[in-house]
Amino acid sequence: MNKIFIMIIVCMLPTIVSATSCNKHFLDQDLLTLKDNDFVISSEAERNQTAIKLLTCLGHPNPKIRDGVVYEASSQWLRKGLLTTQTIKTMFAALTEQLSSQVKDKNIRDADNFRQPFAALVLSEVVRVDRISPYLTIEQRQTVVDVTTQYMQHINDYRGFDDQYGWRHAVAHTADVFLQLALNKNITKSQLNQLLNAIKMQITPSQEHFYIYGEPKRLAMPFVYLTLRTELSEQTLISFLDQIADPTPFKDWTKVYSSNAGLAKLHNTRAFIYSLYAITSKSKNPRLTAIQAKLADIMDQLG
Repeated sequence: MNKIFIMIIVCMLPTIVSATSCNKHFLDQDLLTLKDNDFVISSEAERNQTAIKLLTCLGHPNPKIRDGVVYEASSQWLRKGLLTTQTIKTMFAALTEQLSSQVKDKNIRDADNFRQPFAALVLSEVVRVDRISPYLTIEQRQTVVDVTTQYMQHINDYRGFDDQYGWRHAVAHTADVFLQLALNKNITKSQLNQLLNAIKMQITPSQEHFYIYGEPKRLAMPFVYLTLRTELSEQTLISFLDQIADPTPFKDWTKVYSSNAGLAKLHNTRAFIYSLYAITSKSKNPRLTAIQAKLADIMDQLG
């Protein structure tokens, strides 16, 4: 593939996506036809160029395109090994830049909050490739851990699903990246701790928000696979759960019922702990059985 073309696309991405200017590259109907054709593009060069240009559609307001074409096409091509390593690296660079810019510069954020959550969702597929067939450098793995944990910690838009505009789901999509990183044997102990700390930040979100779109389970999944990593001690995991069970700023869990802040904290903490228990309770893996008593104790505390 023409490397100059790739570099031009990467340089253009911040401008293109902020203008939701997918239409500079595609007609909406052409994208929907691509889906109807099961994303088959026989020319390898055209397929790889299309994969990169599709990233300009991350902020598209139509979920049939944003979710049904951009994400589904990317996922299918990546999982079937239909994209070159150079294309995947280009996608990695563009997607991490999108999430990094969300944190660094409020002026270029997508007010509709489509672009960054879907950058995270596509990035989960891009990172999945490295788990199966490593292609990232040590420095790039640190970059994706840094960028996604910082993004997770700064999420304050908790919109989930809308009948007209589809999904945003920033927390859940970023948790999907964490899941792939937790499964990646090349992620180091310090990086695993970064993921753990970022999960903790969103179990009880800001703004007295009550999770209603399955976010606690999506946060629980990477924690489960972090638990399976022997680099993290049982003491570290139990300490994490103790911090989750801490009712602060309330004296204890019986004092949360007189405010929405308290009720939201209880609701979200319960949902996370109960999800963890449901996922792990029948496991025979000693790493998972080791946390069962702590989970049961916390459930008793939460009532």
